[in-house]
Amino acid sequence: MQHAATAPELVVGFWKVDSGRPSMSWPESVDEALCVGWIDGVRQRLDEQAYRIRFTPRRPGSVWSAINIAKAEALIAAGRMQPAGLAAFQARREDRSVIYAYEQTDTAQLSPDEQARFQAHSAAWAYFSACPPGYRKTLLHWVTTARQAATRARRLDTLIQACARQERLR
Repeated sequence: MQHAATAPELVVGFWKVDSGRPSMSWPESVDEALCVGWIDGVRQRLDEQAYRIRFTPRRPGSVWSAINIAKAEALIAAGRMQPAGLAAFQARREDRSVIYAYEQTDTAQLSPDEQARFQAHSAAWAYFSACPPGYRKTLLHWVTTARQAATRARRLDTLIQACARQERLR
């Protein structure tokens, strides 16, 4: 990432494996981005054989996934981390690291009152209980991580209503 110090963003093109053309892989590009304090964005399909990814500098206070923390630690140990990458890694906040629902070891729990409120809607509760564990974990995490009580109550209502209609939230 030779222009990392001066460019506001970089858009990098990749060949898909099936194209038969040599190309840097996505994991390799993430490693390079982490080394200079950048992060990858959304992947965009160009055609049947190629795609592109937009890379940008990490913002202060950005979320660090468990995977990227482990990658950064490995890059530091290997001596590949550049000063800008090291600064971004050291500036990460613990409260903004490993926060995604799938990274949590303990499942989010509704309060006893919220649980009773949900179970009072028997059809909604039955539907929710029959959903896959990963879906339940994600939605409970969404409800319980609301910062304000009013938002938490509104999210629980939204979940109950969707389950009563036997619809999944996205």
